[in-house]
Amino acid sequence: MTPDPLPRQINSPWIVQRKPPASPAIRLFCFPYAGAGSLPYFKWPDLIPGGIDVCAVQLPGRENRLREPALRDLHQLTTKLVEALSPYLEGEFAFFGHSFGALVAFEVIRELRRRGLPLPKMLFASGSESPSLRSKLPALSGLERDDFVREVAARYGGLPRHIMEQRELLDLVLPTLRADLKILEDYVYREEPPLPLPICAFGGTDDPRVAETALDAWRRETAVAFKLQIFPGSHFFINEVTRQVLQALSSELIAGAHPSP
Repeated sequence: MTPDPLPRQINSPWIVQRKPPASPAIRLFCFPYAGAGSLPYFKWPDLIPGGIDVCAVQLPGRENRLREPALRDLHQLTTKLVEALSPYLEGEFAFFGHSFGALVAFEVIRELRRRGLPLPKMLFASGSESPSLRSKLPALSGLERDDFVREVAARYGGLPRHIMEQRELLDLVLPTLRADLKILEDYVYREEPPLPLPICAFGGTDDPRVAETALDAWRRETAVAFKLQIFPGSHFFINEVTRQVLQALSSELIAGAHPSP
């Protein structure tokens, strides 16, 4: 039986729908990397096949929510996200998260499961080591401004160019970036049963932070199926080879063909 079409419009400060399809078949909730908002996913609706509704998750402290303080506690963030997203978790939907966003998406799914709420069709974990391998590197969030920017660049291959080239924009982004990195620094992995949904991990060939082995470890978090895909580019490969990423992503969503674990 063909599922009923999803309602077209979402009205929530937590979700940016730039170009909802006339008849959405599946919603793709996209979680941002540290310090970012919905802008990394701005062009996605123009490049992804019709029927996939790109819903960029907009966290406090960025873009149109800049006046709201960014959250620094993961439990508080996931609780608020579950409450904000749950009215729209109907029909077919999937989660995509890059770097910090992959960890947040993963923990949101765990919280959805605890509450007995609908789970996504699939999790795309991009540019992020498996939660069970979160390394305890020296903390960055408390460093002075210049030291902070330098160390973030060294660890992650630099901030996006459009941010680095505009000092005022950089100064607006830094408090939110610090808050997001604080969440990563404080993260403690807790053993739970693997998720009952497929996971597809994406990585960049030249990512200085996330090795292929760390991406492959995501397979431990699914009881269904796992796939690993590597793309040319740095830690921010989703901005560098966007069309390739979306082609692979949409293929997984539309075809529904996944290899065995």
